[in-house]
Amino acid sequence: MFIRRSVKKNKFQKIVFITITVLISIGLVVPLAGLFQKPVNSVPQGVPAVQPVQEQLAALEARARENPGDSNVLMELAEAYHRLGKPDQAIKTYEQVMALDPGNIKARYEMAVIYYYSSKYEQAVAQLNEIIKKDPENKDAHLLFGFVLGTGKKDYAAGIQELEKFIDLAKEGRDVEKARQVIEEWKALAAQK
Repeated sequence: MFIRRSVKKNKFQKIVFITITVLISIGLVVPLAGLFQKPVNSVPQGVPAVQPVQEQLAALEARARENPGDSNVLMELAEAYHRLGKPDQAIKTYEQVMALDPGNIKARYEMAVIYYYSSKYEQAVAQLNEIIKKDPENKDAHLLFGFVLGTGKKDYAAGIQELEKFIDLAKEGRDVEKARQVIEEWKALAAQK
């Protein structure tokens, strides 16, 4: 009798073991099988499809032609040109914004950024001077102005002054720490001259 119970117990354990093994295998194989299937190329209902960049740009250009006096549309278009690496077209479009709204600091700032990265430092300085004249507390303008002067024009003393103004306005943050580090580097470079 003891032998029968032992055989039945072993048989039961085998069945349980095989069942658990099969269930675990199914649990592992089914999710993995999904990795090898091609994704369905459908967009869920109610979710807009992402347009290719050229289509987005063409749509913005069309909107700007339809509404040449809409500075918001022109700002979007200029930003798109800038993102797509078309600085000349971005500048022209920002100039259109400035013609409509001479006090638009964001457009002026973006023009200064483009001029800086295009190594047109005098134009960047002119834009930044206008911003600071209208808004002396504009910390972003002081930060960019510091880099234009120090990195671009190699006028480390003037660049340091602008970065110090930025630090006074911003007080703390990652950009403040970076500005402090750059000031130390520029002091060393100015001492070498």
